[in-house]
Amino acid sequence: MKAVIFNSGLGNRMGDFTKNNHKSMARLKDGETIFHRQIRLLAAEGITDFVITTGPFEEQLKSEAADFPQLNFTFVRNDIYDKTNYIYSMYLAREYLNDDLLFFHGDLVFNRKLLHDVLACEDKNTATVNFEKALPEKDFKGRVKDGKVVEVSIKIFDEDCYAFQPFYKMDKYTAAAWIGKVVEFIHKGEDKCYAENALNEIFPALNVRAFSYVDYFIDEIDNLEDHARVTAEILAYDEADAKIFD
Repeated sequence: MKAVIFNSGLGNRMGDFTKNNHKSMARLKDGETIFHRQIRLLAAEGITDFVITTGPFEEQLKSEAADFPQLNFTFVRNDIYDKTNYIYSMYLAREYLNDDLLFFHGDLVFNRKLLHDVLACEDKNTATVNFEKALPEKDFKGRVKDGKVVEVSIKIFDEDCYAFQPFYKMDKYTAAAWIGKVVEFIHKGEDKCYAENALNEIFPALNVRAFSYVDYFIDEIDNLEDHARVTAEILAYDEADAKIFD
């Protein structure tokens, strides 16, 4: 399995920090950056191959990756990151994505047990959903029917919609179907929307199971308030995980 981390965004809601830094360079309370933490946890779970899409501050990401010489990194730069959404970065990276894949965004902080259990789950295709958390106003929601995720959008608020994080495990066939739709969108000139817009066209025909993260931690750091909250909340999960994995 290969991990794909989308790190091509601007992250301009982090104030002065992102004037000179990639958002994933934000540090948690133990001093580790978001990106370094992601790589460390994935490596601990046996992932050795990474595809990293980049935009601004690419060298910062490469410098962090250099701490893991035993791993294989492919960096794919989106030169028009300020004019496109990550759907275009996925399009640029498509030739490296012919594998079982773990997709997620570079601003996600998650605990190791979540990663471990997603990878160990017998379902080959999963996406993370929280059936108890209040629906976020501006962030992704997932529509779930019969245990399957059938739509992801920021605009859906129905009774079968739940808090959602863009953390996907997909076998290579499902991933290829998504990438195929991404290619169609880009060829139509639709490069400013979410990659989920393309996925939604085929979601109902796929078998992407909802993986509940009620008992785990996964959240994005999108602004300074998120950074303060997430860096505080992850500590208890890391302490619990240390008793399991260390």
